[in-house]
Amino acid sequence: MHMSNNTSKVVIAGGSGFLGRYLAALLRHDGHDVVSLSRTRSDVTQTGVQYVRWDPTAVGDWTAVLEHADAVVNLCGETISGKRWTDARKADLLESRCTPSQTLVTAINGMTNPPSVYLQASGVGYYGTGEGVVSENSSPGDDFLARLAGRWEAPVADVGVRSVLLRFGVVLHATEGALPMMLLPFRVFMGGTLATGRQWLSWIHILDAVRAMSFVMERSDIEGPVNITAPEPVRNKTFATFAGAALNRPTFLPTPGFILHWLLGEQAILVTEGQQAHPTILTQRGFVFRFPKLDKTLENLLTGSGTDR
Repeated sequence: MHMSNNTSKVVIAGGSGFLGRYLAALLRHDGHDVVSLSRTRSDVTQTGVQYVRWDPTAVGDWTAVLEHADAVVNLCGETISGKRWTDARKADLLESRCTPSQTLVTAINGMTNPPSVYLQASGVGYYGTGEGVVSENSSPGDDFLARLAGRWEAPVADVGVRSVLLRFGVVLHATEGALPMMLLPFRVFMGGTLATGRQWLSWIHILDAVRAMSFVMERSDIEGPVNITAPEPVRNKTFATFAGAALNRPTFLPTPGFILHWLLGEQAILVTEGQQAHPTILTQRGFVFRFPKLDKTLENLLTGSGTDR
């Protein structure tokens, strides 16, 4: 697969979502054909992207579009944050990830001309939370996010083509994803550290996230888990300092952990704990980050320049 030199076809499940739209834009910019699998076709918004209706619960006629594809990227999954993690909500989070993953793997394994590579989204929550550095060969954790990631990834072990597990950190964008909510307290002059402030944040600029996906598609020597994170994770206290500086806001109002747990329940783990995930595979294979440092990343995003390419 030589995506940088020749036109290729990439099929994206979840292509109308946050990451999918930016990946499609990057690939289209580079001259590649992009097919987005859509459950409703009501989200047809990107010029030059072909939309194909699919059923993520069952193999069907839609699978024909996967034949001869250079890459299939599965970015399906409801957002982790938002609603409280009730038992019903946890079941929805699990189903929205595991069912499309299993369906795509089943479809690919039944093909005469399967795609060259299958990329499957996951998250650094796979490793659980803690102080130590984690890389792609680190052991899984045992909290809800770790179990969710493990179940999400499980079907990929059986796929009959080269496969990559994309373990994303927090993908930063000025107006989408987690960053707007992370910055809201600072914008209203109530920003500061959360809980102890020592918890790690593994993050990546949206541009580097989609560039990294394109990079691993091209590299036939990359297989298995890949941490899609910047090379310099930071503690929450450092994030607060950089966020305050970027917005020219104070950072003197810490939020105690017990308040976060009261407000968010089990979901508080998203902000009170974290992991220090390093992009070992990307670094070893020579991927060059355009935004390796968080302070420069926030400056870039909050001035609105360079986020699409």
